[in-house]
Amino acid sequence: MSQPHSGPQALTQSPESLRRNGAARAYVPASPQVQTAWTVRRMRPMDRLADHQPDRPTARPAYTLRRYEILWRAPNGDIRDDTLSAPALPLFEAAFNAFARGALIPTPQGPVAIEDLLPGDLIETVDNGVQRVDWIGAMMLDPKGTRSPEAKPERLYRVMADAFGLGRPAPDLMLGAGARSLLRADALKATYGTSQAMAPVPSLVDGMSVIEVTPISSVRSYHIGLARHSLLRVNGVELESYHPGTAAAGQLQGDLRGRFMALFPHLDGLGDFGAMAQLRLTPTDMLELTFR
Repeated sequence: MSQPHSGPQALTQSPESLRRNGAARAYVPASPQVQTAWTVRRMRPMDRLADHQPDRPTARPAYTLRRYEILWRAPNGDIRDDTLSAPALPLFEAAFNAFARGALIPTPQGPVAIEDLLPGDLIETVDNGVQRVDWIGAMMLDPKGTRSPEAKPERLYRVMADAFGLGRPAPDLMLGAGARSLLRADALKATYGTSQAMAPVPSLVDGMSVIEVTPISSVRSYHIGLARHSLLRVNGVELESYHPGTAAAGQLQGDLRGRFMALFPHLDGLGDFGAMAQLRLTPTDMLELTFR
């Protein structure tokens, strides 16, 4: 991910000025002394609850926390950044784990590596034309499973060149567990009424065209948020921008809702993610399709 300046100057830089100053290369989290805008002007649900119950002892969370890095575009066009600790739960992690370094995102000026994008940049989508990047999330993968006693090693998925057809992808494409690829199959119609849907990339592993790999050291993964959930042709493969999905409201109970939305300071609630562009398949759906 690209590296904004630290300090007050970082809150007033446009994408163009950041690039002129050599900031669009490797992302480094902002200094913890910088107070970002959302902590000043917006109070999250869990903060309001704490204010009304000052004498209530703080309960120990029943989940492990991990660090998430965010860049977002403020209403005035400025780029803001923060690094937050939030639950290490699949719904949270999926928002930061779709693309590995080197994934080429189409822009009007040509393909740009995911780590060189900034909020405010224009990118080309398959279904909604040119859109502006509102949000970019990143996290460090844990390939050894050392982040907690119950943690499992985190993997990447290599999609080999031409795996889905000529130039799809080109070249090889490295993806995270949160990536979903557009699947076209007539077998979908009988059950779902459509011949295309988004398939989780881990369910496409076959050992030849899509291969599960374990990085030798910790690496950064990314995801992109747009105003409208859209398809992106990344290295020639149709993948989706970030959306939490229709089940998120039921999964985010109690203080989890506030913790989750704190990762998206440019939005006020789950409804602001908008409608989903395509039907999503689960790993169980993929297994059922395999045995039909």
